[in-house]
Amino acid sequence: MFNYQDIISFFKKKFNRKDLLLIVFLTFLYLVSRIVNLDKFPIFTDEGIYIHWAKIAWHDASWRFISLTDGKQPLQTWATIPFLKLFPGNALLAGRLFSVGAGFAALAGVFSLLYYLFGKKAAFLGSFFYIITPYFLFYDRLALTDSAVNATSIWVLFFSILMIKTLRLDIALLFGLLGGMTLLTKSSTKMFLLLSLLSPIILIGSSGLKKNLLKSINYLILFVVVGFLSLVIYNVQRLSPFLHYVAEKNTTFVMTFSEFIKAPFSIVAGNIKIVPWYIFWEAGWLIPILGIIGLFSLYKKNRGLAIYFFLWLLLPFLAICFFSKVVFPRYL
Repeated sequence: MFNYQDIISFFKKKFNRKDLLLIVFLTFLYLVSRIVNLDKFPIFTDEGIYIHWAKIAWHDASWRFISLTDGKQPLQTWATIPFLKLFPGNALLAGRLFSVGAGFAALAGVFSLLYYLFGKKAAFLGSFFYIITPYFLFYDRLALTDSAVNATSIWVLFFSILMIKTLRLDIALLFGLLGGMTLLTKSSTKMFLLLSLLSPIILIGSSGLKKNLLKSINYLILFVVVGFLSLVIYNVQRLSPFLHYVAEKNTTFVMTFSEFIKAPFSIVAGNIKIVPWYIFWEAGWLIPILGIIGLFSLYKKNRGLAIYFFLWLLLPFLAICFFSKVVFPRYL
């Protein structure tokens, strides 16, 4: 049963005044770093396209799925409309505020994930690193969908861990709703949901084999619920006659399996050189290095969780290297 007093009681028990001041400070730091002069730097071409779609969808309900005409999912278009209503005279500011909001959702996801796994200290430190990371600082200020992709990936990771640890149906239902929103963000987000299937790996080194096997089976059953809800929400796009353009657009950026079978190593040599460079450069070098050190340290304490995190890093990296025809830093 829902009781808001239980939520208030939880925060009173877990967070003291110092913690609340830190949360306020991090929130203030995030907002200042993202909002100050938000509409002053030059517009990127794609920003103008996406904002234009949102303006059309706002004024003409029959074009709410306009982004599908270019093979793009509609979540950004829909979520930009409220900001356009708030700032009708400054469409660029409104469009970029969508990414500021998505970035804040990502920040909340980082805090929630780290608090759940490692406690308050890690949550505060990780949130601070998120705020100052150049990659996030830049893309949280552009009217692009990449900030929302980042946010959904963090929350999908969190819910996959939460579900394997709790095996609760209500978590699965929330996860399913999140999965649906994730699929409405960008085609590449399907990868996050597929990676979530691997979360039973977290059970390595805990309990017995038989007990872990039972938990894994229960998790997969719950994941069927997640997948079903996600697909139901995703298929709202079938209200538009333009959904087929998504698959066509994907072939512009990603190799099809038939193309991959014909030439499996045709693009990997170039991608495998530039992808690590993009990652380290855009993240400011220090943070990826600290992340690698932290992963090794985690492996000594919790082998299953460390392996799961590693697979979340390795498998997308390999997928991008082998299948991506076009690689830009924001695609990572």
